[in-house]
Amino acid sequence: MFSVGQKVVLVDDKWPETVKQLYLQLPVLETVYVVRAVRVGVRADELIMDMRRVLESSLLLVGLYNPTNNLGVEAGFAASRFRALDELKKSAVEEQEAVI
Repeated sequence: MFSVGQKVVLVDDKWPETVKQLYLQLPVLETVYVVRAVRVGVRADELIMDMRRVLESSLLLVGLYNPTNNLGVEAGFAASRFRALDELKKSAVEEQEAVI
């Protein structure tokens, strides 16, 4: 799980068309972002919070602001689209050591 202030990297930028039309700003692949909030997901194509289903964590990122639903809840990004920067660095070092 991610925490506020943690650096993350976008690893999946295959956005559904509804997200491309709705969001004002989308993260860019392999770019580092800082998490400004972590919360229950809000379906971007509906802009509602559905408490009847278990939704994955949603991230709000420093510098990226998006539409809100009628309750004022901002649409975030699915946490599964990101990896922790530290995790990626560690994995790169391990790969490099395996080659040597």
